Amino acid sequence: MSEFSYLCTPRTTPFNYKTIPRVFNEITTSFPDQEILIYRGMDGTRESLTCRQLQTQATKLADYLITKGVKKGDKIALAGPNTLEWVIAELAIIMAGGVVVHVSFSITNAKDVYEIVSFAECIAFLIDPGKRDEYLDIILQLNVYLREKANVSSLVFLRKSDYLTSYDDLPGVLQLEEETEVEFPILYPEEDVVLFTTSGSTGKPKMVAKTHFHAVNTDVFYPGKTYNDRPFAWILGSPIYTVYQGEPRVFCDSSIASEGNNTMKIWELIKEEQCASAILLPYFLSDLVTNIDNYKDSFKLDVVITTGQRIDELHSKVVGVFTKTLANGYGSTEIYRASLLLPSTTANEMEAGDIGKPMPGIEVKIIDGDGNVLRKHENGELCLRSICGFEKYYKNPDLTEEVLLPGKWFRSGDIAQINEDNHIVIKGRIKDCISRGTRKIMPSSIEKSILTMNGIRQVIVVGVPNKRLYEEICVCYVTDTEQGISPTDVKQFCMDMFIGHDAIDGLGEMPTYFLQFHSLPMLGNGKVNKKQLRIDAIQQLELIDRM
Repeated sequence: MSEFSYLCTPRTTPFNYKTIPRVFNEITTSFPDQEILIYRGMDGTRESLTCRQLQTQATKLADYLITKGVKKGDKIALAGPNTLEWVIAELAIIMAGGVVVHVSFSITNAKDVYEIVSFAECIAFLIDPGKRDEYLDIILQLNVYLREKANVSSLVFLRKSDYLTSYDDLPGVLQLEEETEVEFPILYPEEDVVLFTTSGSTGKPKMVAKTHFHAVNTDVFYPGKTYNDRPFAWILGSPIYTVYQGEPRVFCDSSIASEGNNTMKIWELIKEEQCASAILLPYFLSDLVTNIDNYKDSFKLDVVITTGQRIDELHSKVVGVFTKTLANGYGSTEIYRASLLLPSTTANEMEAGDIGKPMPGIEVKIIDGDGNVLRKHENGELCLRSICGFEKYYKNPDLTEEVLLPGKWFRSGDIAQINEDNHIVIKGRIKDCISRGTRKIMPSSIEKSILTMNGIRQVIVVGVPNKRLYEEICVCYVTDTEQGISPTDVKQFCMDMFIGHDAIDGLGEMPTYFLQFHSLPMLGNGKVNKKQLRIDAIQQLELIDRM
């Protein structure tokens, strides 16, 4: 066994040299009446599509797009909340030979959307006006940008609009009776199929292209009917890795789970659909844990897969109550699914940050600042490589060169180590590292200790400005309901846990500031918005003049 921090899990299945439409056609031929998409609303609404229905409707829309001039390789923007229509539109674009540009938009600002559409040189836009035209304002704003500054020649709605009736829409296209004879393009596995957008509100958007080959050769976490409410535009929620490969998916509106007050309603939907597995973010697991004492039902999922941030023994309490097993995954837009901690069958203590071993076909190594491979148990930057992994950022060679090492190793930006079990253990983000004096401090080590304090539900450690030391350590925490834990209490707890003035550098890891929050600011993907939290902490501490 090598002493170096290198891991690789070999593939046991051959590569599949096919395109997405070819794979989905084979699935539809074998299981035409299988429900492949199931939408559930909080009011009990249930809408679904079988494999045959999805293929038939996508084919008709693809036919329409081709007659409107869409050619192979054209970039087509797609935006809207999770709906059946969104998936029909994506598959249609792929069948027509287009490259889908996933766009997540704010309902108040069209500029971000325009930046993405313009940068990707999209020639058409399929957009959802909303069930009640709630996205009408952003569409009107966007239309001005598109007409004046972009090369978009066609705007198609995924649903009918009561106000903007002059535009073509998907329901209208599906009702067309006349048959047109169009020639569908020949597609190849190496060709791009989707452009995922990771950011782009300022400057050049960060986009990552995925090919047919990438999609059909990425192993699913677990087969069978799965609940997943992640936005279709995000890589974890993308249908190209599941739906088009025959894995049934149950979903609802992505924003509902993040609100926190619908947890058990969503769980009832999962139960009604008899899902075998569910992809649930850590905050949802925390919400389930708060309901353990009142949950008496015998229904359990076979497995819950969680991803997105570090988990620990708090999250594992769902095992044996809501699910038979719990698995922790790790990935990114660039690499997609990189590793998986095999399912735990007991609610035991978990090492925070343990993300298991690489997925089949993934190589991993840990490097220092000079690019040298470290030994096991040494902290460094996690690097990953795969034939289905990251190749380049779209139209951004400078950023590509920054993150891609010789040999096509992708620099993740995460600090990690390989432990004695040959598992990858994430310690934190390089950019989250706090610089106090000459000491580099990882917030995760402090967070892990404070979470052992009774009554602490959530804790995030951020760096705040200090003129003398550059940064100081600030603990931001949330308590369990009805727990009266003051900042002084947390400070005393930390004084018993951490060495401060007695440390070799006179500073150690003892935090300086302690702030209690009712709740922490969240991003749309379920992660804590650490940037906003830092700003909030600085304002509360009145350190603005030190920034």
